Amino acid sequence: MQPLTVNYLLDDTVLFGGVKVVFRQADLVGRRGHRARVVTTGEAPGWYDLEAELVRVTAFDPQQVPPADVTVATHWTTIEPAIALDPGEVVHYCQGFEGIYTHNRDQHPAIEAAYRHLLPAMVVTPHLGALLAERFGRPARTVTQPLEPFFRPRPWWRRSRRPSAAPRILVMSPFEADWKGARTALEAVRLLRDRGLVCELVRLSQWPMCDDERALISADEFHCHLEPTEVAALIRSCDLLMAPSWEQEGFGLPALEAMACGVPAVVSDIPAYRDWAASGARLVDYDRPEAFADAAGEILGSPAIWRDQRRRGLEVAAAYSEEAAAASAEDALEWVANGDWRRDVSRLAPRP
Repeated sequence: MQPLTVNYLLDDTVLFGGVKVVFRQADLVGRRGHRARVVTTGEAPGWYDLEAELVRVTAFDPQQVPPADVTVATHWTTIEPAIALDPGEVVHYCQGFEGIYTHNRDQHPAIEAAYRHLLPAMVVTPHLGALLAERFGRPARTVTQPLEPFFRPRPWWRRSRRPSAAPRILVMSPFEADWKGARTALEAVRLLRDRGLVCELVRLSQWPMCDDERALISADEFHCHLEPTEVAALIRSCDLLMAPSWEQEGFGLPALEAMACGVPAVVSDIPAYRDWAASGARLVDYDRPEAFADAAGEILGSPAIWRDQRRRGLEVAAAYSEEAAAASAEDALEWVANGDWRRDVSRLAPRP
């Protein structure tokens, strides 16, 4: 295919997994010979070494944003600004449907309106593509998550053949983001301790520990605002990950990173995880701490089960190479750039 110029519109550059995914895709697209730019109203990221060109603007308007063959809206707030830019095609990079989040209910009507624009989408899981097709009549291509190569297991000779005597249980994501389910995981750890399991609770969040979390349980280790390479090292030091996200979850990147590091994961039985993690993680009801405690106790209580779960996770993570991510993103961008997405619209149900 001919080299493309691709602009990724990004509201901010704060340290979150969804932002990192945008940066990584831009870098990988650039490595394949395209001109990739991250156009942002935020600061240059101090936590990520961006290879793609960074263009800082005060607003996403044609006077400040350079032209591109494809403009990528990376959040619902950038959909309408991307459409207003001309010329070029526009695609929506959807990592989760913001219209069902709980912290932004007052924005749901505006989100619905933005999603009703007839745009193609790149989605991180098939269930998001199905949602866009059924609810908004929009076509989508699933793109592979770009998993950095430093998410890898410790050498086997440095790893016990079973979890440590006091296994380390990792719970990621902010306690304040209710739909990430940290409360459920922390209650599960309390249950495990009540049942007699001596274990260490390791927490990682973008924000410092809040009073509500401290009142529920105190972590043995609490890490805040770690850079990606530090996250990988922390994961490798643990024996199990709990990820009890609600149905709002678009993908669940921490679970993939844990599997790639050889750490078994217990995750929610929700559409996002069913799409990609079912064969590599243990899926349980998202809102039942006792279900997470039961699964974690079984895995940590048996070296054979722990090793089997580790193997399954590594097999799933192997499909998420940077080569696969780059190829899928390039295919999706070509589908957008040459207008083939318009033919796919006719195969969908009429728009409501």
